[in-house]
Amino acid sequence: MKIAVYLPDDYSLPCPLGEEAWRHTFIHSLEQSESGRSQVVTFAKLPEYVEVALQVIGESVRIPGSWATVNGQRMSSLVALWNRVDCYRQSLAVADKPAFCASQVGTLRAKLNCSVELCSAPCQFLCRQCTPIGSHPPTAMVHPEAQVLAVLGEIDWCPNLRRPAHL
Repeated sequence: MKIAVYLPDDYSLPCPLGEEAWRHTFIHSLEQSESGRSQVVTFAKLPEYVEVALQVIGESVRIPGSWATVNGQRMSSLVALWNRVDCYRQSLAVADKPAFCASQVGTLRAKLNCSVELCSAPCQFLCRQCTPIGSHPPTAMVHPEAQVLAVLGEIDWCPNLRRPAHL
């Protein structure tokens, strides 16, 4: 997974990126586009440096005109990206990733008082009422519709979403 944060050229890099000790955790470049010149901070060594990436994403939220991509796909917001990467970071501490993801779905369903009894969403960022996975295992992304929901939920990049080899 590769996360890139785009900052307006006239802003300084968020801390900790200004610290020399963190220079090996990211690639810094300048990019010219039709909307102007941007600084691009790319994190390709994830999950190893996920904590630094989260801190930079969080600090970049306050910089007007900042935005991000994951594997080249633009995210709707830095807040959405931070939430998804933080969930991924939390999953790194557990051995059973599908069970962790299912527990996150269960927690969200309880908070929202969701009444869908046979919820089969494999991720909290997927619409629980619209996931057409049916009787398949809740951690499998087996239908094209489920993959579309993962893209719309901006979580299709997550290594925790299991997909059959034939997709």
